[in-house]
Amino acid sequence: MTKLRIYGIALACTALATMTGLVSNANAATCQGDTNCSLGQSPYTFGPSDVFGGGSSLVAPYWRQVSDCYANPADLITKGTPPTFVDTNLFDWTGSNPQNCATQTIITNATTWYISTGSGSGILSVFGHDPTSFWGEVNTNGPQNFSEVFYGLSDAGLGSTDLAAYNNGTGSSTYCQGSTCISIAAPGGTSCTGGSKNPYPNPADCYGPLVQFPFSVDPVTVFYTNKGIYEKAYNESTKKEIDYHFNTQFSGRVRLSVSSLCGIYNGQITNWNDSRLTTDNNGVSLEATNDPTPAASWSVPLIPVGRSDSSGTTSIITRHLANVCAQFSYNLYQTGATTLQNAGAGSIVGNTYNVNNPNYPGVDQSGKITLAPNSAGVAQYVNFSQSPSGEGNQCSAGTVLPKGYTDCIQQSRVGYVGNDWVYPYVNNSKTNTYNLFASTLQNSSGAWIAPSPKSALIAFSSIQPPQSDSKGNYCSSCLNFGMRNDPTAWVQGLSPNSPLANPSGSGSYPLVGTTNFLGYTCYAHSNNLNTLVGQLNYVDTALINTSGAGVLGSSGLAPLPSQWRTAIKTTFLSNKDGLGLNMTTAGSGTICSGSDIVGG
Repeated sequence: MTKLRIYGIALACTALATMTGLVSNANAATCQGDTNCSLGQSPYTFGPSDVFGGGSSLVAPYWRQVSDCYANPADLITKGTPPTFVDTNLFDWTGSNPQNCATQTIITNATTWYISTGSGSGILSVFGHDPTSFWGEVNTNGPQNFSEVFYGLSDAGLGSTDLAAYNNGTGSSTYCQGSTCISIAAPGGTSCTGGSKNPYPNPADCYGPLVQFPFSVDPVTVFYTNKGIYEKAYNESTKKEIDYHFNTQFSGRVRLSVSSLCGIYNGQITNWNDSRLTTDNNGVSLEATNDPTPAASWSVPLIPVGRSDSSGTTSIITRHLANVCAQFSYNLYQTGATTLQNAGAGSIVGNTYNVNNPNYPGVDQSGKITLAPNSAGVAQYVNFSQSPSGEGNQCSAGTVLPKGYTDCIQQSRVGYVGNDWVYPYVNNSKTNTYNLFASTLQNSSGAWIAPSPKSALIAFSSIQPPQSDSKGNYCSSCLNFGMRNDPTAWVQGLSPNSPLANPSGSGSYPLVGTTNFLGYTCYAHSNNLNTLVGQLNYVDTALINTSGAGVLGSSGLAPLPSQWRTAIKTTFLSNKDGLGLNMTTAGSGTICSGSDIVGG
């Protein structure tokens, strides 16, 4: 591990909770003068060794934290109009080779910047090499944009169709992520430096072969309202509030069987009193034991929430639904896709939530999936932070209130986000203060499994890196998992037949994907490349990242198994395997002899 250097500034400002639980530029401090942590209130300072990336919101809290441990700390920026900002918690690693990231970083001459946009925008930014169009402004007092695209992060693995567009262009067609489509020139068709956006220059021509590999194993949670609250009652005279929580039988978690998960996300289960949910939960109603409403009239609307943007998290859950829900005649999901519409569920997609509005009463339609942008938007919409005071009685017919209580509101939605967005793992990143609870799901063996790094790794254990022996070393004849020079062999695709669509093994968590690094082979300047490869090496080798108790594990995600880390390091971060697939500088070899504008 590189010797730690002292990072001299004081600890960055503590995340301040807003009404929605997210830190925003509207009421946050300026992080004790650190220009990389202005929370959007003043322009950021970009240095010559900085690197810029964007994409996955699932892994964004973790990626910001590990970036703050490797290089100079900065804000976690979330795409929006306006963008929002979070000063994530700086990790203190007390294990072997200890590192307190509040005072120690590996390098002090650069920042790894990141904007959480959703995987689709991360992919398009790499293909189009266009930070302004796909990431948008990164500051509200500027305006200011990232100047370059060095990398993207995606929870959706790119397949052969994506690779063909990257290498060969789109011809008379377009390349789409969700509803956003671009044209890409054929090799030699458009100048790399001319600024064309229609079509974009051919990325393989300009930046070299695509680099794609996983760096984390991600359990995706199906989560519900903070602390399991489904109803709030208020007494205007005494100013007292009563919160009713789900009556859970299993370590405080609601259980959702395959039948229930499919019913919810196919619009078939629309109320928490559904008998299928009761059956899942030991035959006991989810109504709170202190709720005075008679069991026969207890009714709480259940609304599923999904992503409105092109999302790798959506691709993970739709891949799973396409597999496990095929047994039901009502199933709409045909494939994994980065949008619900493209997965086949367009007929039950409802309204889209505006994150600038309150989340109560919301824009829900019974039997429809409400959409919200980014993981932050889904978390905000599912959260139940509204006070019942002054609302009157808005609860379902038949609801009984305690004596003297006149105001009543209900809100109980479910959504999907990465494990790092929900309790207890969010206590590490401090990304939000919602205390959102994750449900326990039923896996392919019928076992009930909670999302955790351990259960995610069990699900991933049958998958090996391409052309590798059991330790991850290059093996030219080991072809069961494909060729190392094929970017699609390093990730799992969106097919419902993928091993991760419904993982085998009694201890496997059923809803698992990977977050994947997307980059180029050829970079113009060694200073930028050194920052990027240095951080990836740090992720691959330092105990703060590879230990289950490190940054990643504390976020509820899992580090890759050791054989994967070996294969990635020897193939892309060095050229130890001798295949010439490593990230390098332009002019350093035949592959990069004509590629010279990444970071130019």
